[in-house]
Amino acid sequence: VRSLRSLNSRFDQYVRGYQAAMSADEKNGFNLFAGKAKCATCHFIPLFNGVVPPFFADTESEVVGVPATKDKKNPVLDSDEGKFNFTKSVIHKHSFKTPTLRNIELTGPYMHNGVYTTLDEVMEFYNNGGGKGLHIAPSNQTLPFDKLSLTKKEMSDIVAFMRSLTDT
Repeated sequence: VRSLRSLNSRFDQYVRGYQAAMSADEKNGFNLFAGKAKCATCHFIPLFNGVVPPFFADTESEVVGVPATKDKKNPVLDSDEGKFNFTKSVIHKHSFKTPTLRNIELTGPYMHNGVYTTLDEVMEFYNNGGGKGLHIAPSNQTLPFDKLSLTKKEMSDIVAFMRSLTDT
């Protein structure tokens, strides 16, 4: 698995000094990703996954309250208990490994159950507070309960940034 590295995306080229590799919207999306949107609190830079720096030996998992379907009128928490099935530790109930966002535009559908087919849907879910925003959050949700209050333009810029993580 470690041999499946993706480190020549436009983002990587930008970080290595090629300023024209990313658009202004993508750069703004990166700043939002690492700042206001709080994405980088779980998807750690530079690998954009849950492998914890500085030694990248431990992998985080999170409880975000993923719904079983896209139904927003009568949402139901997905029944998969995730990491709890292995550890039997209550803190891991509905907890899932934080995946890499590298090549994310190529790896849909999204979430552990594939409930979302677009990155825009994923951004809307997180912007509204995850499971809490749908009123289905498990009591151990690790995602902050507050809405992010991102504008449509800001969410679009974050999606543009995530697409810049696609390797060549």
